[in-house]
Amino acid sequence: MAADAGLNPADPSGPQVRWFDRFVVVDWSAANRPTLGPDSIWVCVAGPAHAPVVANLATRRAAERWLRAELAAAVAAGERTLVGTDFCHGYPAGFAAAVAPGDPTWRGVWAHLAAAVTDDAANQSDRFEVAARLNRRLAGAGLGAPFWGRPAAPPVPDLPATRPAPGPLAEWRGAEAALRAGGHRPHAVWKLAYAGAVGSQTLLGIPVLERLRTDPLLARCTRVWPFEPVAPPPARPLVVHAETWPALFAPEAEEGTCRDERQVRAVVAAWQRLDGAGRLAPLLAGVPDLPAVRAEEGWVLGAARIDPAPRPVPGPAR
Repeated sequence: MAADAGLNPADPSGPQVRWFDRFVVVDWSAANRPTLGPDSIWVCVAGPAHAPVVANLATRRAAERWLRAELAAAVAAGERTLVGTDFCHGYPAGFAAAVAPGDPTWRGVWAHLAAAVTDDAANQSDRFEVAARLNRRLAGAGLGAPFWGRPAAPPVPDLPATRPAPGPLAEWRGAEAALRAGGHRPHAVWKLAYAGAVGSQTLLGIPVLERLRTDPLLARCTRVWPFEPVAPPPARPLVVHAETWPALFAPEAEEGTCRDERQVRAVVAAWQRLDGAGRLAPLLAGVPDLPAVRAEEGWVLGAARIDPAPRPVPGPAR
């Protein structure tokens, strides 16, 4: 790999230096039982010494073990790794202050969810009950009860089956606003059931990332983008976690047994091309300079950069 000196993302005529040695992309799942194939967990990794490799994992516990082993190996080899996961890394502005008043940022939210959510080795979780508790907490702070969607039975008190009327907390983060402006149709992070239940994936995915980023073997070199900016030249070793939106790429051009597999292959291939052309570093820098985005909402890597008008951040009822 070329030396780091000479990287200038703004100058396409200058030397192009790859920022990353390894790319890992995860298509997450909130399945309630171990499962393989469509709508399960798919991962794709491309490293410095091998072509892309795909794995299909039956449980979230197995995926977490796989990820930890992959990242530990990359760190031991002194590599720089970009990890993409397809669930939200934050919530609309105002959520963090109500849920984690001692640390009203993404860190407080991640720590809270890691402590609150139970998810066992058979993919049985209490995410609906956790969401109901969060609804009660948010309602008590005057912010409404935004989480919705649940199984038909048994009913979960304080968790409606259908989308509630708009409340003080926005339905969309700035990142979803950017995706929608680009013609995409993301689902809201509050949605916990039915097709496109990214809310359940988020509740079950953030605790995994929190354990990985605080793991003793990984913590010293882990950054969560864009909350923790990655400045050039990137240090070694390095693990960068980023939120991805697979529909930004073209999975139809990739091989695979199902859409999920094609998507992880497509994102890895796109990131490799962008990095080789010196275009991935500008994407990492291309985040709206809004406090809510950088402190609690996060962003989707590759989403078109638009600077939505700052929204009033809801505060607790007085």
